[in-house]
Amino acid sequence: MNFYTKNIAILKQKDPYLAEKIKEIKPLSSVEIIQTKIGLPTLKVRRNGNEGILLHSAYDPFKEARNLLSAYNLKKTRFLIVLGFGMGYHIREVLKSYSKIKLILIIEPNIALFKKILSLIDLSDIFLSPKIKLIAEDNSLEIERRIRDSGTTFLIGKSSLISHPSSFHLLPDKFKEIKKAVKDSILWSKANLTTNVAKGVTFQKNILTNLPQMIKNPGIKNIFGKFKNKPVICVAAGPSLDKNVHLLKQAKNKAFIICVDAALRIMLQHKIRPDIVISIDFGGGTRNLFNGIMEKTEDLFLATDPEVYPEIISDFKGKKFAININKPLTLWLNSFIEDKGFLQKGASVAHTAFSLAKAVGGNPIILIGQDLSYPGGFSHGKGATYRKKMVIGKDKKTGKEYLLIKGKKKWIAKNLIMVEDVYGNKVPTDEAMYSYLRFLEGMIEKANIECIDATEGGAKIRGTKIMKLQEAMDKYCRKDIEIRKIMNEAANEREEIKLKELKKSFKENIIKLNEINFWAKQGKEVIAKLLREIKKKQPHLQERDRLMRESNHLKDKIMGSDSYLRKLLEENMYPYLYLIKRKENLKSDKTKKIFLNQIKKAEIFYDGFKKASRQLSKDFQNTLERLEKEPF
Repeated sequence: MNFYTKNIAILKQKDPYLAEKIKEIKPLSSVEIIQTKIGLPTLKVRRNGNEGILLHSAYDPFKEARNLLSAYNLKKTRFLIVLGFGMGYHIREVLKSYSKIKLILIIEPNIALFKKILSLIDLSDIFLSPKIKLIAEDNSLEIERRIRDSGTTFLIGKSSLISHPSSFHLLPDKFKEIKKAVKDSILWSKANLTTNVAKGVTFQKNILTNLPQMIKNPGIKNIFGKFKNKPVICVAAGPSLDKNVHLLKQAKNKAFIICVDAALRIMLQHKIRPDIVISIDFGGGTRNLFNGIMEKTEDLFLATDPEVYPEIISDFKGKKFAININKPLTLWLNSFIEDKGFLQKGASVAHTAFSLAKAVGGNPIILIGQDLSYPGGFSHGKGATYRKKMVIGKDKKTGKEYLLIKGKKKWIAKNLIMVEDVYGNKVPTDEAMYSYLRFLEGMIEKANIECIDATEGGAKIRGTKIMKLQEAMDKYCRKDIEIRKIMNEAANEREEIKLKELKKSFKENIIKLNEINFWAKQGKEVIAKLLREIKKKQPHLQERDRLMRESNHLKDKIMGSDSYLRKLLEENMYPYLYLIKRKENLKSDKTKKIFLNQIKKAEIFYDGFKKASRQLSKDFQNTLERLEKEPF
């Protein structure tokens, strides 16, 4: 039987890109096919001239798989990451024996071996399982990115990671690297989920509040490509900025200087005015970065996205550029407002600065103040608003080391991560900053542009060339650039807006949101009655069933509303959706508890839609009133 043709056809249905990638790979030839005692094939893979490594047992691969899995506690696992596909015997055993697992993510870096296996055994049952997600990739940064795309899934129930031993032994260094990449991506997803759960409502409120500003200010796309093959300097606010910020005067009008908001105060103290400032953070603390210097921004340019804290964009004195972002609300608004230009936001304003440097055509991109760690025991350069003292502390009982941050009244402990710095030494950082480092490294790899790390301290950034700032400027910043002229011309551009249609759609959405709010209120009342009925010693089964039907009818009405409106509401409902997912993953073998669990999920569903629709309707109404008053 031609297993390869069958397997690759199924893979093509699920992941066309992967199927094409596999077709271009030459299958591994240094293998020997061995029939096991139970009649199944296994492989002996030769490596470095040795006699070979058996991919699975030569006796009973399934028994071996059961022994492997028994070493892990997978009973409560809902999401599983498997490093190494092998011939799929251990994957089949997971599907057979652990039905509670909802998602199995398999990572296989040995693509040539994987292609060989496709021709030896029918894997259609694995590939067709809706629980299976396969990443055949040997680039750890790409693996990290792919896991981040669905990373929050692994945080709403117990997740486990297992390694296929023989696959690991074939590529030990690569598997160690991938294992680290998996942990890093989940770390990132954890931070991202925490932000979304806590601030989902704020994001949309800011977008709607900032809408008039986003309409009347030109898009950032008007400077895209305007500094092609010109040096661009990205200035972050790390502690190493103290070493070389004064040198930036030499680069004025010889490099396009992008400054993150936290570094602006430091630059102005040294009488250096950046060519553009970037501010994107949603919280009120971001406005404090401009305290005492906002009145000095009259001749500066600001780039900001619609999620930024509204007082940043309203108070800034200079000219402003609007950045588009990929969120449900902004995607809906794109139907009425000409695109302003997308930038990859990442999780840090420094990521956005790098994205802008690439978009304007910068080459090379020179990074300074990009420590991504805490050299010298400080969080920021001198003069930054939120400069904090850091020390490494040790728990007297366990001996575990922590990163201690000096707060107003006490020291705050964070998990400590030690990373290599630009000098080859170890430097302390924390989980959040480490995830920023990994994300930036991924951006640099994809950019395919010469990137210079001229920070002169801090974490080593993979993909950059380490240089002193003076050396980098002497080499790259030698020709004059008409930066001011280019920026002024771009600031005079305006994008088209369908204002009449936008206002009409706002009015229609307010009506629809009020309808959803009404159905959600009714749903909550029905669930309350249902819970009272169930708690009775002798519940009325017909009444219970009637209430269940009524609840399902109301849920169908809510879910039948416009898909874009549901997406907007779901953005506001991160805490509720998170709770619903957690409820789905609770293990219960008792019928009554399962039934109660379903009712509790419905209660969370209605409560979430009730509050989200009320808040979004109010925000839409406030924005509509501003649109009616604003002279565009």
